Amino acid sequence: MFTYVREIVFSLYERPLLRNWFYTLAFAVFVPVGLRFALLAWEFGGEFDKLLAVIAGVAVGSTTVVTLLRIWAVPPRQTIAQDATPQKHDSTSEPKPDASEIVAMVKACSARNRQIAQGARALGSVRTWHH
Repeated sequence: MFTYVREIVFSLYERPLLRNWFYTLAFAVFVPVGLRFALLAWEFGGEFDKLLAVIAGVAVGSTTVVTLLRIWAVPPRQTIAQDATPQKHDSTSEPKPDASEIVAMVKACSARNRQIAQGARALGSVRTWHH
């Protein structure tokens, strides 16, 4: 269920025009509401409230401008594959590891596995086998 909802949301987000207008309308509502709260704080609040209203206004204003300029200029990254067929990969362009690199990777994995096993043993979640 969650995967289905996530795929719907991501597919909507990958439509640039829909995404851009969503953000634009969201900020068109968010900024005036925040401004109203800042004006109330300025009118009825103390000196500290006025300082916070200015700091929040600068932060929200700059975030709004940067976000809106970015979303209208940078396309979103695709997160859902269009087709499920695997792409053919040219393995000739990648350098193949030599034997010493493979041995080093195996030793690193073995050391990590030993560390995990020791941590699990310290938690008491594994049996100790006596030889």
